[in-house]
Amino acid sequence: MSATISLLGMMGAGKTTVGGALAQRLGRRLVDTDDEVVGWVGRSIPEIFRDEGEAAFRRYEATVVRELAAVPDLVLALGGGTVLADGPVADLTLAGVLVMLDAPVETLVERVGSGVGRPVVGDGADEVATRMAAVHAERHDRYVEVADVVIDASGTVEEALDEVIAWLREHRDVLTPSEFEAVMP
Repeated sequence: MSATISLLGMMGAGKTTVGGALAQRLGRRLVDTDDEVVGWVGRSIPEIFRDEGEAAFRRYEATVVRELAAVPDLVLALGGGTVLADGPVADLTLAGVLVMLDAPVETLVERVGSGVGRPVVGDGADEVATRMAAVHAERHDRYVEVADVVIDASGTVEEALDEVIAWLREHRDVLTPSEFEAVMP
């Protein structure tokens, strides 16, 4: 059994994309916590925000994280706000490691596009850029505070993946012996 690898960071940082590549490389399953909330609640994230508010979404998210933290050998792609609350951070820390994917606001805005389906930043290019900068300013220090490592995710998926794997090789206790062998150069 190995430690869970949880990827955190802003929307557009590459948590799901890098997480998918990492999970494939390690032979693990990738779980996106936003997808899990949607499946559990049976409504989209914008619908949850509209009908019940962000606080309700965060409660659902905390419940999903607590359940997933008990499942070994996962790569988790966390929603951008997951680590703002102490409960999910404690659950994830006990389960494994927290890896922050970090990219400049301009890169995040480019990747997120118009923001459709992302209620925290709104819709429309101008609104997205303004809100993304504000959300980044609000969250960045918290992300750094809770992360075991900060990875530069401003380049390609392969570059970020290589950085994550290099860090994992230095922290052998996160991986099983066969996973460690799989990521050796």
